[in-house]
Amino acid sequence: MHEFFRDTLSRQKLKQLFVNTALGNFVGYIAGSLVTVVSTYHSVERRALRNLFGILPRKKVVVHLLPEWAEWLLALLVGFMVMEYVRYVINRKKYLVFFKAAAKIRVSRAAPQPPADASAPAPAGQQAPPPA
Repeated sequence: MHEFFRDTLSRQKLKQLFVNTALGNFVGYIAGSLVTVVSTYHSVERRALRNLFGILPRKKVVVHLLPEWAEWLLALLVGFMVMEYVRYVINRKKYLVFFKAAAKIRVSRAAPQPPADASAPAPAGQQAPPPA
C-alpha cells in the first residue's frame, strides 16, 4: 500500500496536477471575465437634475446588455466549458503519447515474418510449401 501511494502521489505527478489545474482554472476565469466585458459598456451620464444639467461633472455609467443573472450564468457556463476544454487538451497529449507507443509495439509485433526456407521441414500440423 505504501508503494502505491509513493508511486501515485509522486512529487512530479502532484506538480503536474497543480499546474494543469491552475492553468485550466485561470483560462476559464479569463473566458468568463471576457463574457462580462463583452456584454457591458461604459456610457457617460446624461444631463439631468442630478448633475445640475451639466454644471457638475458627469459620471461614467456601466450599461449591461443582458440581465445580471443571464450575464452571470453565461460567464459561468463559458468559463466552465473553456476550463474543461483545456483539461481535455492537456490529457489528450498524454493519451496520444500512450497511443503512439502502443502503435509502435503493435507494428513491431505485426511485422511480416521472413519467408520460410523451402529445404527446412515444415512444423507439425502444417503442409510443406510446394517446390519451386
